[in-house]
Amino acid sequence: MKQVDITSDNPQPVAHSKPSNIYAIPIAIASVVIIGIFLHFISDAFLTFVAALFLANIFMPLVAFLQKKKVPMVFVILLVLAVVAGVLFGLVIVIASSVSSIIEVIPHYQQRWDQVFLPALSSLLDRIDPDLKQQLTAFNFSSLFQPGKMIAAFSSITNLISSSALILLFMLFILASHGAFRLKIESAFPPRGSFHLKQIVENTEARVRRYLITTLIINTAAALAMTIVLYLFGVDLAILWGMLTFLLMFIPSIGSILAILLPILVAFLQFDQVATPIFLSITVIITQLIIGSYIAPRVMGSSLNLSPLLILISIIFWGWVWGPLGMILAVPITSAMTIIFDHIEPLRPLAILMSAGPKKVKRR
Repeated sequence: MKQVDITSDNPQPVAHSKPSNIYAIPIAIASVVIIGIFLHFISDAFLTFVAALFLANIFMPLVAFLQKKKVPMVFVILLVLAVVAGVLFGLVIVIASSVSSIIEVIPHYQQRWDQVFLPALSSLLDRIDPDLKQQLTAFNFSSLFQPGKMIAAFSSITNLISSSALILLFMLFILASHGAFRLKIESAFPPRGSFHLKQIVENTEARVRRYLITTLIINTAAALAMTIVLYLFGVDLAILWGMLTFLLMFIPSIGSILAILLPILVAFLQFDQVATPIFLSITVIITQLIIGSYIAPRVMGSSLNLSPLLILISIIFWGWVWGPLGMILAVPITSAMTIIFDHIEPLRPLAILMSAGPKKVKRR
């Protein structure tokens, strides 16, 4: 029976949550944690497919547009393959040219390290940790290119290339079957259920795609700005630092800090005068703040709609699950979870708690 509120002038029935709704949110949170732990142990088998799924989502509008123009799927796949191959070839060229440049500048960095930085840090390290001082004193930049480390790096690059090839293969298969999944949903479920499920899939794809594309635009702008500023100041390896900025910016907050600090530290090692790296630091920080605080919110709009605290927690959690790639995929995965929770009545309060503001999640 419904209870009546007798304290008001117009008695109204008092709504009570169903018992199932009370336990829905903790069960959903526990399920996410358990699934994350499970994915951590099967990451080698599942991570490549997830990465391919998100990468394919970026190319979906291009594939859909070309399909409407009656372009055969074979040519569409070849076009996507050519774009990806061009990007990878460009990365290989930048890395290969940067290695020789790094070897050339190492003696100068070593000299600056021994003559300027170690004497300045000596008294401070004595008070903090004498063992750390001994390790830093014995550090040699040339040791980064020892045969053992070079073999390990080559092995890592080989594994990365093989993983990239598998991701690319999965992505091509996903793009080739574009649109078939929705038809399967219509055939597998009754009209009302299939419509609801299709709505969840379409909303998830749209938000994740919007986030990925806008992130690509913002990261490209940040990388170009970084490269131009470093080049104008004459910093070594400006193109390499720009490329690293593009990749690191995919990790919210943490990546942008690393993208700023790394070239600044190199500038202090490179230049003999302190004024140049100081002016460089100010310019880089201001430039990246303009992109991150002014341009990014206007380009991103409401495509994210996630709590900043939730973003930090998701980066830590998915970073533990899948490593660096998990940190990159943390935000789109969490955004997709928010959409799914918003379409499930008992979990809609959880979607509101996960969002940036309660007004942005519409109740149905």
